[in-house]
Amino acid sequence: LSTLANEFNLLAERLEETDEIRRRFVSDASHELKTPLAAIRLLSDSILQTDSMDSETVKEFVGDISNEAERLARTTERLLALTKLDNNISVQRSPVDLCEVVNHAHRLLLPIADVRNITVNLSAEPDCIVMASEDELYQIVINLIENAIKYNLDNGTVDVYVAKSSDGVVFTVDDTGVGVPQADLPYIFDRFYRVDKARSREAGGSGLGLSIVKATVTELHGSVIAESRSDGGMRFQIRLPAYIPDEAEKISS
Repeated sequence: LSTLANEFNLLAERLEETDEIRRRFVSDASHELKTPLAAIRLLSDSILQTDSMDSETVKEFVGDISNEAERLARTTERLLALTKLDNNISVQRSPVDLCEVVNHAHRLLLPIADVRNITVNLSAEPDCIVMASEDELYQIVINLIENAIKYNLDNGTVDVYVAKSSDGVVFTVDDTGVGVPQADLPYIFDRFYRVDKARSREAGGSGLGLSIVKATVTELHGSVIAESRSDGGMRFQIRLPAYIPDEAEKISS
């Protein structure tokens, strides 16, 4: 009876903790969705209620509405991605060359880097094959490289590496940005966590990107490490199991 009572108490504590996490998640998600919606409503009301607004101001307000709508769409997409991961929704996986995904992401993100004169260097070994879906790998790659650009300094550098290792495939992103204080490092993969809320909102961050990276890497039986660089900036390193044809079924499960 004593053992049963202890087990019951532990179960009750876990349920209470899970419920608290759920409540906090719903509260944070609601806040993230309400902020751009409130801005859109305020801007649209301003246009509708001002008869003599000049065309340039209208254009500026419409541009702001478009930006807020994009932020709302990004947040919604990331919430849906986390929901899929939480519910273990079946994903069709196949052998994918991580180098090809990284090369494509590199081309997509170069225009963002060029605006602030940030150099993005890429070094990728061929045939770094992992068992995954392309969407999962894009979630990881795009989030990490985009963050390295967004939170970098003007005229900074982002170094991206893809290489084989003895225990699989390694994907590394180094940046010369503002970095993360040591006290914040343990929490950066938590949902909605921001080191600098004002800076993150200005850059369009939702506080969900790194959570998706962590959850996706875990789903792929890999690991992720985040650390501050001694010369400033951040380093994120992902390790994923290499695709081995004889073990494909075991890895995909």
